[in-house]
Amino acid sequence: MTILLRWLVDRSWIFYAICAVGIVIYFLRVLSARRERNLAMFTLERETATARLIQASTMVLVFVAIGAIVFVSTTFILPTLPIYGAGTPSATPTLSAGVQPSTPAATPAPSPTLGLVVPTEVSTGVVVPSLPPPEPTEAPTPAPAETPVGAISGEVRVQFSNFAELVGYSLLTADVTAAQPVPLTLYWRALEGVSPVNYVVFTHLLAEDGHMVAQHDGPPADGARPTTTWTPGESIVDPHSMAFGDPAYAGPARIAVGLYDPATGRVLTVTGDDRVVLPITINVLPQ
Repeated sequence: MTILLRWLVDRSWIFYAICAVGIVIYFLRVLSARRERNLAMFTLERETATARLIQASTMVLVFVAIGAIVFVSTTFILPTLPIYGAGTPSATPTLSAGVQPSTPAATPAPSPTLGLVVPTEVSTGVVVPSLPPPEPTEAPTPAPAETPVGAISGEVRVQFSNFAELVGYSLLTADVTAAQPVPLTLYWRALEGVSPVNYVVFTHLLAEDGHMVAQHDGPPADGARPTTTWTPGESIVDPHSMAFGDPAYAGPARIAVGLYDPATGRVLTVTGDDRVVLPITINVLPQ
């Protein structure tokens, strides 16, 4: 019964739609009957048109009354019935909501191997030995993750359209050579908007004169996290390995990051730029 009541309340719009259709249909019949009555030349025709007019008007009022009854019932009457709220489960804190549920303290069971302490007398005169309290134990604290020596990380706050924000980056080192790809990790935060397509992330290593010396283009997380699957508030770890296309270059370089769709072009930031240059200088050393 509770499920039926909830179904009626949640889908009351169906009844409103039926009533609206009925009102429109019979209102048109009212207009048609009124027109026929006005044009009738004989008494019998006028009486027939009048009967149809009364019948159609009555049906209009019936559908209006049904809509009013459904509105009053689903808004004021059904939610107050005890049977309606009987099946509603009580809210319990969950870990996913950020609330830590309370855990009952464990009561240590008596163990015959524990040593005895000073006996305690009870009312019957029998001496009953009491057990020593259990020794407190501490949960092991996990060791912090080691940060590679020379690793570099930073924060940025650049919003792309209404669905993505680049919040950070990390590199193993700022001194690289063209002999190996440059590993870069980007950190994204999904916003409230929805990505219309699966965008590609580009990471370009740019020389001082602006020409590109290394790059890597690919979907986020090597294709494991397409932008259309991002949910608001989640964080996405996105590694890229920029391979050198100009192995002869040596000198300072900057990293440009952005999003694009091969069919429509790049995604703009909220400031109107089509990319963001990370606030770090890479030193490309001679081989």
